Amino acid sequence: MVIIQKSDLDSFTAHLNSIHDAIKFTIEHELNNRIAMLDTLITRAPNASLDTELQQRSLSICGYTKWAWNTPHSKKVSPKPKRRTDNPPKGHITLPYVQGVSEAINRTIRQAGMTVHSKPANIIRSMLVSPKDKPQKLERTGSIYQIKCGDCPSTYVGQSERALSKRISEHKRESSPVGAHMKSHKHSFDPKEVHILDTEQRWYQRGVKESIYIATNNPDPNQDRGRHRLPKTYGRLLESHRSISQDRSRVSSTANVYQQSQQLKKRTRMSHENV
Repeated sequence: MVIIQKSDLDSFTAHLNSIHDAIKFTIEHELNNRIAMLDTLITRAPNASLDTELQQRSLSICGYTKWAWNTPHSKKVSPKPKRRTDNPPKGHITLPYVQGVSEAINRTIRQAGMTVHSKPANIIRSMLVSPKDKPQKLERTGSIYQIKCGDCPSTYVGQSERALSKRISEHKRESSPVGAHMKSHKHSFDPKEVHILDTEQRWYQRGVKESIYIATNNPDPNQDRGRHRLPKTYGRLLESHRSISQDRSRVSSTANVYQQSQQLKKRTRMSHENV
């Protein structure tokens, strides 16, 4: 609700509607010096003061009892706090909600004595703000990345606040774990094959993500486990993640073996028919 000179109303509305194409405002004018706002009737008095009528709406929706209105200045007796019989939580953690994933993670965290709060991953801002053109991979900043050796299964996980191309060039030095691996084994890697695992501009959160990816992938050349020391709670989550990944891998392998056996039977049957 806005109180404004009538002569400025049209220009002000035009200004609001020019900010973004996806957001358009409509106007509702006062009628007989009255206008409703959020279930509250607002009346403009002759002396320019504002009167509100909220009591009836509060009685019907909010559930206030009559004594709350009839005796507003009487001393209220606060109820005695209930004794808590359960153990207080060890801490609180807020995670973005992802359907089908958050439920299992939340159960594991609660078993460790933590209280979990979920927040939506998609907000109005992310839906309304027009995204910028995506930068080239090697020009991205705030990246958690993975380098794969071109001659062996070894991998390296790191993070960088700067452009990824500058960080990759530093890994060619012998002082880098990647450079030392390449020199000692006479291996090489292609900077274009560097894989971005995640993007995080915030310094602390980026360090946490780097430590999680190191603990999950267990890369060989890494000389440390990241700059952030993960709490023990993460151990159970990572173990559960590995178990799920291994189960999916076994299911995929079983399906491949089954398909190969069916193809072999088909070829054998066809050869017998030709004979």
